[in-house]
Amino acid sequence: MGLFGSSLKKTDTEFSWNKNKILIENGYLRSEGLINTSRIPLKHIDTVTYSFEGLKIGPELKIIGQGTVLGTLKVGADLINEIQDWILAKL
Repeated sequence: MGLFGSSLKKTDTEFSWNKNKILIENGYLRSEGLINTSRIPLKHIDTVTYSFEGLKIGPELKIIGQGTVLGTLKVGADLINEIQDWILAKL
């Protein structure tokens, strides 16, 4: 069980767990729920990386475009690789 739960749903346009969602709609990567709420144009995203700032803070996905962090998403350590792979596959 991750930081935000483990009821996982994954489709072509949505990755969700508990009350958190990451959606791809109308050319945007959108997140909503307990994690950060963001809306980033897919055409500007080059890659997605993650980092661990500390044991208590948890991991962060960093959405990067042209050398700039366009947004960050806090996710559980058990889901970070799966979410990163899902987003990269959609680019």
